[in-house]
Amino acid sequence: MRKIGKTWTFPCPGWAAVMNPLYLRIVTAIIIALALTILPLPELLLELRPPWILILILYIQFFLPDYFNIVFLLIIGLVLDVLLSTVLGEHAFALSLVAWLANSKARRFRLFAMGQQMALIGFFCLLYQGLIVVIDASLGYYYGFLMSLGSTAISVLLWPWMRLIADDALGSRVPRLGD
Repeated sequence: MRKIGKTWTFPCPGWAAVMNPLYLRIVTAIIIALALTILPLPELLLELRPPWILILILYIQFFLPDYFNIVFLLIIGLVLDVLLSTVLGEHAFALSLVAWLANSKARRFRLFAMGQQMALIGFFCLLYQGLIVVIDASLGYYYGFLMSLGSTAISVLLWPWMRLIADDALGSRVPRLGD
């Protein structure tokens, strides 16, 4: 790091991105979401596990669009495939397709009421789970579609709390009308 005038600059432009505390918080949140994804649960609750990574990626895409990167998304999908012992590229494909479709709503999503946000999150979670079911079924694995409905319902119910926690942890407070 060297000083030019009154500001400090990094020798390489990429270093500033690595040293940004928000990037470190996003990476920490992704690691926590990956840990929640592989956390062992009782047999009764396995069907209700929400797609933590998808919810976090949708949050980053909607509320922190400057920090959303498709390459990072593909890497997260491949890591998720390795952790869950699924076909390599299954989650990467499903995540990238859902993120591509969610991109059309990204600018307006902040202005939606919480009920509309929950409905959209439910749609994207159902689409993601449906893609995983179709891929698994085409490969000959059994994965019930009813299991994904329970997971989607839990994701919809968790969205308001996930948003509150992520707003505080990632510092992306969005001013609302009347605030």
